[in-house]
Amino acid sequence: MSAEPLAPHPRRRPPLSSFVVVPTLICLLLVACEPSGPPADTIFTGEFVTLDTSNPRVEALAVTDGRIVAAGSRSQVERLANDATQRIAIPGLAVPGFAEGHAHPTGVGRMVQGNRLDFYGMSKEEVLAAIAAVVLVTRSGEWITGRAWDEGFWDPPNYPTAADLDPLSSEHPMSFSRLGGHGSWVNSVALELAGITRDTPDPPGGRINRDDSGDATGVLVDNAQSLVSRVGPSDRGRSEADESVLPAGLQQYARWGVTSVHDAGAGLDRIAQYRELLADGELPVRIYAMASTGPTLEHYLAEGPEIGLGDGMLTVRAFKLFMDGALGSRGAELTDPYMDGDDPEERGLLRIDLQGLDEIIAEARAKGFQINPHAIGDRAITRLLDAYERGGVTVEDRFRIEHASVINPTDVARFARLGVIASLQPVFIGEYSRWSETRLGPERVRWVLPTRDLLEAGVVVASGTDYPSSDSGNPIHTLYGLVARKAADGRPAGGWYTEQAIDVDTALRTMSIGPAYAAFQEDDLGQLTVGRYADFTVLSEDPFEIPADSLLRLTVRMTVMGGRITHDASPSAGSGT
Repeated sequence: MSAEPLAPHPRRRPPLSSFVVVPTLICLLLVACEPSGPPADTIFTGEFVTLDTSNPRVEALAVTDGRIVAAGSRSQVERLANDATQRIAIPGLAVPGFAEGHAHPTGVGRMVQGNRLDFYGMSKEEVLAAIAAVVLVTRSGEWITGRAWDEGFWDPPNYPTAADLDPLSSEHPMSFSRLGGHGSWVNSVALELAGITRDTPDPPGGRINRDDSGDATGVLVDNAQSLVSRVGPSDRGRSEADESVLPAGLQQYARWGVTSVHDAGAGLDRIAQYRELLADGELPVRIYAMASTGPTLEHYLAEGPEIGLGDGMLTVRAFKLFMDGALGSRGAELTDPYMDGDDPEERGLLRIDLQGLDEIIAEARAKGFQINPHAIGDRAITRLLDAYERGGVTVEDRFRIEHASVINPTDVARFARLGVIASLQPVFIGEYSRWSETRLGPERVRWVLPTRDLLEAGVVVASGTDYPSSDSGNPIHTLYGLVARKAADGRPAGGWYTEQAIDVDTALRTMSIGPAYAAFQEDDLGQLTVGRYADFTVLSEDPFEIPADSLLRLTVRMTVMGGRITHDASPSAGSGT
C-alpha cells in the first residue's frame, strides 16, 4: 500500500483548506506574524489532527462564535485570549468531527430506548426462544415485532419460514425485519390478516417469496412488506409520533463522536421536529436531511432548498430515492443472476420507474437539489449512472449513490467523470463477509465495497453506517473497517479483500472531508482550520500510532460542535490551563 494519502476529491482538487482563508488570522500559523482579530470565546488546548496538509497538527484552537479563529501553537493562540476567554484542555487526541454520511436517527432512537426485539448476532434457535418469551407476556391478538435477524449467523444459513413461527403462537400476528430492513419474516396469522395467498401478485418493486407449490413462505422482500405493514403496527408512525425517539437517537450520535448527520430519508414531520429542536437549542448534531419521496419531495420541489438554518445546523437540499433492494434479501438488482446454490432464477428488483427518475433528476437540477438514490446491485448502479448521463449531470451537481455496494469495475471511472459521490458504509463488511460470496460468486464478490479503487480513480467517498440497518453505528467501527477491512467483531481474522484497505489519514478524510463535500459544506466542515466550525471528536488514543487491529480499543472522550461540548465522557475534562 502506498504511504501517500489517496485523493479525497475528484480530479485531485486542491485541499479543501485552500478554499477558505481568513487573511487577518491566517498569519497565526507563522511564528513571525502578530495575530489579530476578536478575542476568543474559548481556547481548546491539547493535540489536534487538522487534516490540513499545510499544518497537520496543532496544539491549540481559538474559537469565537462557534468558528475557529486561530489554529497553531499554544503560545500563538493564547494571544487572542482576554479575561473572559474560557480555556478547555481536551482529554485525548482531537480529529475533525466524525460525520455520519448515511443515518437513520429515529431507528437509532428506537434502539437506544429498546422499543423492539433485537435479534442481531443471534442463532435461529436463540431468535425463536426470544420470541417465545415475548409471546408469554403479550396479550392475545397483539402484534409481536422485532428486527435484525440475519441468516448469516445461522447454521444452516437458510431463510426462515412462517412454519418456523407458527408453533410459537396461533393468536399473535408476528413480523420481524431482516437486518437492513429490506425483508420481513412473518407468521401465518400475519399472512392471513394481510390477505396474502398463492394468488396474490408481487407488488411493483417487491417480492413475495414462495415455495415450489407457489404458496407464500413467510418472507416478504422490499415493497411486498407493505402488504403486512398496512394491517399491522407501523414502527415509523410510532417513531414520528413519539417526540422522545428522535432526540434519543441524536444524543447517541453525539456520544459516538458524531458532529454532523446525513439523515437518509426524512419526511415533513421529522423535518418539522428538527426545526423545533433547533429553535429550542437542543440539536446536538448538525443535520443534512435528504427529503423522502411522496409529499415531502413534492413540497420541496415547490418551495426549494433550505440551506444552513440556525448557523449551519439544518439543511434540506437532497432527495432520497430507491433504485433496488438489498443484497442480503436478494433484492439488489444484478446484471447476471444470483449464484447457483443461492437463487439462480433471481436478478433482484428495480424499485423505480426509469422515466420518473429522469424527470426527478431534471427537476432537482433545476431547483438546486441533490439526488441521493439507494443503489446496491451492479445493474442498479449502472442504470443510475446511465440516468445521470442522460440528465447531463456534472461534477457541480454532486449527485450521490447511497451504498454503491457492488460496482462493476467499468463503472468506477464513470463515478469520477460525472463527479458522482460514493456514499459507502464500511461496516457492511460484517454482513458482506458472511454471505456475499454465496450470493455473487468468487469473481463478482471482488466488486463489493471497492473503496481503494474508487479513491484511486479520484472519486469522493463519504463514509457512514446506515445503522440500525447494519452491524454497528459506531464510527470507530467505520475507521476500523476502512483500515483493517474487518467487521466490528474483528472478523474475518485476516481481513476481507484487504487490497481495498486504506490508511488512517485517508480513512479519516472519508469520515469528515468526504461527507462535508457531499453536503456542499466543505467551506465550513471537515477540517480544523481557520474559518471553519469548531467541530471535533476527541479520541482516547492516537489512531496514527497504534496497529490497525488496535483501532477497536479507541473510545470517544469528548465531542465538540461549534465550540460547544455535546458529549463529555471524561470527568476530569474541563477548564484548565
